[in-house]
Amino acid sequence: MKRHETVGAEVNPLGIEGPGARQRTKVYLAGMNLKELRQGFYDELFEVALPFWDIYGIDHENGGVMCALDYDGIRINTDKVLWFQGRAIWVYSFLYNHFGKDPRYLEVARKTKEFVLKYARQEDGWWAELLSREGKVLRPFSGDTEGMYFIVEGLQEYAAATGDEQCREIAFHLLRKLFRHFDTPDFRYRGADFPYLWNSQQAVRPQGLWMVILYISTQMLRRWNDPEIAAIADRALDAIVNRHYNPEIGLNTEMLYFDFSRPKEEECKSRFGHSVEALWMALEEATRRGDDAVWGTCAERIQRHLDAGWDYIYGGLAQWINVDQPTYQWPVEDPLGTGLEMHFIGEYEYMKALWALEETLVATLKVFERTGAWWAARYFGMAQKVIDEKFSQKRRGNPGYMLFADRRMTWQPHVFRQDNYHPLRQLMLCLLTLDNMIRRERKAERVERDG
Repeated sequence: MKRHETVGAEVNPLGIEGPGARQRTKVYLAGMNLKELRQGFYDELFEVALPFWDIYGIDHENGGVMCALDYDGIRINTDKVLWFQGRAIWVYSFLYNHFGKDPRYLEVARKTKEFVLKYARQEDGWWAELLSREGKVLRPFSGDTEGMYFIVEGLQEYAAATGDEQCREIAFHLLRKLFRHFDTPDFRYRGADFPYLWNSQQAVRPQGLWMVILYISTQMLRRWNDPEIAAIADRALDAIVNRHYNPEIGLNTEMLYFDFSRPKEEECKSRFGHSVEALWMALEEATRRGDDAVWGTCAERIQRHLDAGWDYIYGGLAQWINVDQPTYQWPVEDPLGTGLEMHFIGEYEYMKALWALEETLVATLKVFERTGAWWAARYFGMAQKVIDEKFSQKRRGNPGYMLFADRRMTWQPHVFRQDNYHPLRQLMLCLLTLDNMIRRERKAERVERDG
């Protein structure tokens, strides 16, 4: 999508007025009215992204998804990472639940679900982390629980689509099991994001796991009343809003010890994309609860993180900050699927990630829908501009995206991974938000016309 020059909206886009103010109903974001913006997202999802995955990534024969793809869909290998299988179940179940109940989407979710249930489960209760195309275990469980969390997310969405009681029970059982494991001093992080923590002698719990736990819990609680899941949601919301927030710097820090104390080297670090993502998920839980105070706090902090993390020279969102540490030497960034090795020294770590911009779109649109805040419209337009001009490959004739880049977002002629989750989730969630806004805009127009 283009037309980014307009980054605001006409006065009073949501009909919230002061005394004597005249109601204005037309809203513009990223240089487009809501219908144009919605059409752009709709076309990207249904005409570009989903056909790309249908042709190149989905294994229609065996079930599951293969994500080792170049921009044009050329497959690098056929391995199936557990993370991406759970995400695929969620994406295609969510498509079915919210976009017309197309049986083709449910079939993809069903076959992926059957693939992982047949091949990934281990006798000890954990799940293999990597499978071959045919289902052979290439890497059994080694401590990376995040793939299992995404299986939970996928199965609960599939259960909502189909009424499959087995999937619902597996999802609830797994979330409880994973949280018990996470909520113990014996927990050791083994996820892909922070390999330097793998040998930690203490339980260090990242915000990113609380974030995943919260969003899964919120989705479950919208559908099913379960006191244990509600208690887990309470803990996760408190962790994101209160524990990870460092009032000294006004930002969320990523790493805390099990007792929520801050590791000395981590106490002034913030991972901007994760914080924005965690905070919009906290917005969702606050909405479910009807907690306006928490909602307002999270919205304010989303702005704070974007203000602190936006790169006004080259565009995009920085990966990290270590506040007031101008000579800090960051761990080497070698993001999967790029072949890059990036070294950063200084207060900011400037690797740029597509997913962080997509989370910015989701977060700012949610805030703008409710408040009409100018800053939310502005960051929404800037994030979309960077995605279109730097990460999307459509202008080069390819449907894929560059997922990670250096500070200047230097083009990489080839990559060997595509993302089957963040781009699709962003498009779907933004479409649903835009549908709400368009309905309200039409209502306001009718009131203005008839009043």
